[in-house]
Amino acid sequence: MTTMVPLNLRLTNLQWEKENSFNLGFDLGFWDDRIKLVFEIYNATRSDMLMGNYRIPSNSGYSNVAYYNTGKLRNTGWEFHINTNKLVKAGNFTMDLNVNFSNNRSQLLEMDPTVLEAMNSTFNNDNRQILSRVQLNNPLNAIYGFRSKGVYMYQYETIKNMKSWEEQQAFIDAGNTAPVALNAQGQIIRDANGDPLQMMFNYNNDGTGKNYKFKGGDAIYEDINNDGQINALDIVYLGSSLPKLMGGFGFNFSYGAWRLSTQFTYRVGVDIVNMARLDAESMTTNNNQSQAVNYRWRKEGDVTSIPRAMYGANTNYNTLISDRFVEDGSYLRMSYVQLSYALNKKQLKAIGLNRISFHLSANNPFVWSKYTGVDPDISASGYSPAQDWAQTPRSRSFTFSLGIEF
Repeated sequence: MTTMVPLNLRLTNLQWEKENSFNLGFDLGFWDDRIKLVFEIYNATRSDMLMGNYRIPSNSGYSNVAYYNTGKLRNTGWEFHINTNKLVKAGNFTMDLNVNFSNNRSQLLEMDPTVLEAMNSTFNNDNRQILSRVQLNNPLNAIYGFRSKGVYMYQYETIKNMKSWEEQQAFIDAGNTAPVALNAQGQIIRDANGDPLQMMFNYNNDGTGKNYKFKGGDAIYEDINNDGQINALDIVYLGSSLPKLMGGFGFNFSYGAWRLSTQFTYRVGVDIVNMARLDAESMTTNNNQSQAVNYRWRKEGDVTSIPRAMYGANTNYNTLISDRFVEDGSYLRMSYVQLSYALNKKQLKAIGLNRISFHLSANNPFVWSKYTGVDPDISASGYSPAQDWAQTPRSRSFTFSLGIEF
């Protein structure tokens, strides 16, 4: 007998997403429009968002439906523009400028708990894992990870073998570091035998955890709850990939037949996870490494921010995502500059030409930033933070042109 079994449920309740928005702005002109100001603020709230993998009671015969309308997202921001027309005029000299500032913020206000859980990645206790997390009423594109506190200067056995508890505590109080657990007051936590409790990563007494014992030269992560181990409970908010301010500005200068035009772009207060630097400082493979690894931990007492070299991805946990690899991606870029000069018909009468013009221009000639990667212009994607995987930087070009009119 032939039978038919439906593979999924018919989506009969889907509807269009809804958006409630308002926009307020004004345009102002001063001194016969020599200066123009434009200001705009906006607020848009999307509801009944179309989301995937919506869970339903299993007694229906299915675990989820492909799509469902749920959740509410708010997008707010503002923009401010200044444009001028011959702002400065003195004889044959004129100057104009244009400036714009903008800010945008997105927050998830409501979401079905099961859909929200599916949007968030689970920490798998491995190096290099970037967590994608969305929390209600928090900005999107947030960065979560561990707080880095440097590198352990000494081995666990060095402090364990000291003669007394007082000597051990004095060693720590003097600013030395070793992989021992400390309470909130900075005092050494001890095990049942009275020995300092050794810091561990992902400890589980049933053997299912990593149960890695930190050693001298390993990266130090802040033990947020002071329980003597580093695990998912020590993950904290590290920053946001949403810029606090972004925009651009430019100048136009004119003096007789000379023209100079410039345009700059900028971004302020944006955080980037520099995965290219993480890989270049990991020392776990045969790949080329950064010159920074020359300053790695080598022997007890070394004070450095670069952990020891350990070959193999699972031999250490020195490259967990932490604020060590989160960098400020603020920058100021000269996007464009052009210098031009023109000779008119009167000046060219002797050779019978109407006009000769020269143009020298450059695209992306300079960028000023404290970011250590090749290009700080990296944006977030979806709900995840901005990530630099050694992307190709913007090209730089220089052009010279000559125009002749007969």
